Formats: sequence, C-alpha cells, structure tokens
Amino acid sequence: MNAIIGLCHFCEAHGPRPLFCTFTTDDESHTTEASRGTVQCSGCTSVGPDTVFVSRDDNGIIFCSRESVPNNDVTAFLRQAALRSITCEVSWSNEGGVVYFSDTQGHVLSLMFPVKDTRARGLKRLFSVVVLMKDKMLLLNITPVLSEHMQKIANELQQLADVVYENEQSICSQRALRLKTGRNDFGQSRSLIQLTGDEDIFKKLHSHFTWMLRTGGITYSETLYTSQDLLKKFSPTTSGTIFEENACTVPDGASMSLRELGKLLSKDVFRILLYCTLTGIEIVIKSHHTEPSRIINNLSSLIPSGVNHNISHIRADSSVQVLPSQDVCILEETENSNFDCKWSHSIPVKCPTLMKKIENAMQNTKFNDAVLLQHIKSLQLEWLGITRTLKTALLSGKPDAIKHLEQVLGVTKQDESLVNYWSHAFCD
Repeated sequence: MNAIIGLCHFCEAHGPRPLFCTFTTDDESHTTEASRGTVQCSGCTSVGPDTVFVSRDDNGIIFCSRESVPNNDVTAFLRQAALRSITCEVSWSNEGGVVYFSDTQGHVLSLMFPVKDTRARGLKRLFSVVVLMKDKMLLLNITPVLSEHMQKIANELQQLADVVYENEQSICSQRALRLKTGRNDFGQSRSLIQLTGDEDIFKKLHSHFTWMLRTGGITYSETLYTSQDLLKKFSPTTSGTIFEENACTVPDGASMSLRELGKLLSKDVFRILLYCTLTGIEIVIKSHHTEPSRIINNLSSLIPSGVNHNISHIRADSSVQVLPSQDVCILEETENSNFDCKWSHSIPVKCPTLMKKIENAMQNTKFNDAVLLQHIKSLQLEWLGITRTLKTALLSGKPDAIKHLEQVLGVTKQDESLVNYWSHAFCD
C-alpha cells in the first residue's frame, strides 16, 4: 500500500511534531541515508537521525521506519498532519480514527490519544497516529481495519505509560508537589522510551506500522476493467447490448429510424406506443399499406431483448375483432395512410424516466440515427442494471432497504411500471 504512517506528539517547547514514520520504497538509499532533523530535543527524538529500521517483503517491497521522510513536500505534509491531528481533527470517543481530506496534498486518517506523564502539563502528553495517502477511496475502504489497529497501538502505549506513571507517583506525587510549590517549569518533553519504560518501543511500532501497510495492500487491490469486460463479469448472459458487432447500425429496409417512425405517426400516437412498449402493454397493428414489420422492429429496439412478443399484426380486412382495453393498444392505419391509436387508458402525467430520456434524445439534432440508436441502447443497459439491482435486493429478503436503494439509483414512482415489467421479462 502506497502510504505513510507516522507517530506524532505535542512537544512542550516545539508544539505538534512528527516523531517516527514508516513508508514503503524501492530505493535502497532510503535504508542507509541519515534523517534530517532540525530540533535537538529529547521529546522530539525517537530512534536518532542515523537509525533506520528495515523490513523486506517477499515481493521485494522495502518497509523503512525513520525519524523523517526523505522528501521535503511529504515532510511538510506530515508536519501539517501532526498539527491537525492533535489540535483540531480530534475525536475523544473510542470509535476509531478521524478522516479528513486535502485535494492538493493528500488525505489523512488520524487517531489522537493521551499518554500519562508525571512531568507534563496536566500530567499527560498528547500523541497521534496518522496515515497519509493520495487515494481517497482506498483510504475510506480500509479505514475500519486501520482504525482498529491504531486503537490497539494507542492502548498498548497507554498501558506501558500507566505502569511508569504509577511507579513515579508512588515515589513522589507530582500533583501534590505542584499544588504545594506552584512549580510550573517542566523542562523538555521526555522521549517515548522514557514514558513507556520500553527500550524496544520503536521496534514494536515499526512492526505495527509495517503490518498496517502490508495489510492495507493485500486487503484491497485495484483491478481495471473495460466496459465490456465489466459487463461480462457481472452479467455473462446479457444480449442485445451496445458491445455487439454492428449493434448500432440501422439495416436498410429492415426497419425505419425512430425519427422516421415519429414522422409517420403523430406525436401523441408515437408517445402512446413508446409508453406501451416500455411498460409491456400489448400492441396490435392494423395496417393497409405500411409494412408492419418495419414498425414492429423499430418498437422492439426500445427494449433490451430486441424482440417484443407483446406486438402483433392483423390484416386491416381481417374478421378478427380486437377491442381496445387498458391492456391492449390498437394502432390502426386509416384510408389516407394516417395512423390512429385506440386505447382505453391514457399516458400518465409523469412518464417513466427512460421514456423522457428517449424523447429528449430524439430531439437532439446532434445525434444522427446511428448515434441515437447507440444512445438508446446505453440507456437500456443502464435501466436493465437498475432493475436487476432492485430485483436482487428484493429477493434477498430485505424489503426495507428497497426504498433507500431506489433513492440512490434515482428510481421514482413513475418508473414503477417500467421496472415491474422489465424485472419479469428481462431479469430471469
């Protein structure tokens, strides 16, 4: 995982500063060169400028722990993280770290915690563990894992410091001494080794921070898919998609374009047919001169399967009588080659979102017929994915989550007729 983990503290003389940091590298010079320290203070010193802890992974990754990072920009970012993590980005609860973002420098996960110290103001010192990263989404995904381990590190340091604190207090109560003498000259901050009484405390921190970097790297890995690969991964059996060869061409003579169909029919008739096609209402075509297959193929292109079994054709002079109803819409060609639509129902005031998007696309003059067809196929794919997601959630036995999921996916009440039809017809 490409990140930097640091231990920061609040120094009585120099304010918030980073003490110790761990990072990954492939540069061998980082394992030998000295750290650049500017403050000569026992509290602001950890392992010394010439000491570097190094661990190597089986994949050749080097984990280095030092007093400072060998990069001026990152060093400035680490110092700012130390300042913010101790002074303002603070959570006093035990629920874990605090995440804050900076698009210019990077993103930080921090956990501030107090450590008892008999020689500090208020008998305690403030420390923080910070994780610096450029990838915002990766940091958010691994925050629960890292926060839990950061809390374990804090508890371990606090327990070690408590033992030292109780021993020192048993010898001389600093609280009583200060109240009696009024002494407030505390001198330099003591090192973490003195606070915890553990000479190997920074070696242990190196192990902790290395584990966090390694765990973050193996917990989440990034895999890039093309749109077609992603579609095959999630839905191997999907057909009639925009990725099929010649899927966006308009065959000569086989069908007419949507705009041609819109001109052949009146605007009101076309909107009724569009609504009936998308919501699964049966359509019966009675034609005298117009080849019905051209209309049927055109309307079938509006649904994912590309074949609409709800559209049928009967001859105009046929003796078969079909009465219009709420479930049957009749498209009839009159003597003067005009078309009339008979349907006992009416289009709702608020139409499905997909229908409105198709109508808007048809009015876009920048779309030629082939691009328009491709755009409609992409809209079909989008709403097919939405429908499958909702159906999967419903089958999982969590109906209470459906409303929240619909809000996230942008599904409104007027989309229910479309989603119900598509979930039964195309999501088996």
